[in-house]
Amino acid sequence: MTDNIVEFKNVSVDFTQDKKQIKAVSDVSFGIPEGQIFGIAGYSGAGKSTLVRTVNLLQKPTSGEVDVFGKPVYKNTDGKVEIIDEKQLRTERRKIGMIFQHYNLLSQKTVQQNVEFALKHAGLKEKDVAAKAKSLLKDVGLSDYTKHFPAQLSGGQQQRVAIARALANDPKILISDEATSALDPENTNQILDLLKDLNQKRGLTVILITHEMDAIKRICDQVAIMDAGKVVDLGSLIDVFVKSTNPVTRKIVGGDFDAFSILKSLNIDTKNRHLVKLIYFSQEISKPIIIELYSKFQIAASIVYADIEKFRDEAVGIMIVDLNGEETQRKQAIEYLQNLDIEVSELRGEA
Repeated sequence: MTDNIVEFKNVSVDFTQDKKQIKAVSDVSFGIPEGQIFGIAGYSGAGKSTLVRTVNLLQKPTSGEVDVFGKPVYKNTDGKVEIIDEKQLRTERRKIGMIFQHYNLLSQKTVQQNVEFALKHAGLKEKDVAAKAKSLLKDVGLSDYTKHFPAQLSGGQQQRVAIARALANDPKILISDEATSALDPENTNQILDLLKDLNQKRGLTVILITHEMDAIKRICDQVAIMDAGKVVDLGSLIDVFVKSTNPVTRKIVGGDFDAFSILKSLNIDTKNRHLVKLIYFSQEISKPIIIELYSKFQIAASIVYADIEKFRDEAVGIMIVDLNGEETQRKQAIEYLQNLDIEVSELRGEA
């Protein structure tokens, strides 16, 4: 079992605005396993960034407990507050890198000098600082840009410099706070793929804060969905994006896995039809199941809707079909599909 590198226990964060108390984060509890890419997704104002800023105490919680690297950095038990001391906090913060939507590069410094600046307090000799900066820039694909200035780089390249700088102290955790939201789709995918590569090569735990569901689907292992300061869904991408029936989750993540929404959008009535939703995974996608249903059970399956989505390295298909045939044969056909590890849901009169 993978240990959690970060653990939130009943964490709440309150703010006072215009003499009114606002609960930005409300009683949140979950863990982030070490070595994973963990997504925290939701609309703007959901509390995502506020929650994650408690990891390095850039934001102090109002109540609850935050454990990082197996030790509490903040704990409030019945009004008794325990906070990690400043010296320890500085040490822990060096193990946590952060990147943001804005790159915050020093415009008068070269790319290499920007990375070297982050190594200022690393206790290295000058030649070792230069060597490490070059190594980090190589890791992010910028070996040929060491003498360039930020203004000479594209947005994606500037974000790569920011990533190299965030890795300067060899952190165990990298927090990405909407780091791709200002980039075009091509650069977004390149940065996401770089984060995935760093995760795999360095064993780096990545916490990806985003409102972009495609970013979550591309690289994350697990995801927490936040809304109005609360975690409304939590689990693997398949559990949340495909299987969740939570209406808040479905609204936030979108996608094509809510069968009745699909039928409604297509103006298809379920009455007097034998509609089933099939969810199938990579190993079943290439199988000719429609042909097999007819050849084995004399069931004529009419395809009402079909689509395939990719979640990290897993392709997931959805199909809504109308099963035409005798009831006994339909039951046998459904059992056959289930034995193929295809998830089958019968759709009756809810559209």
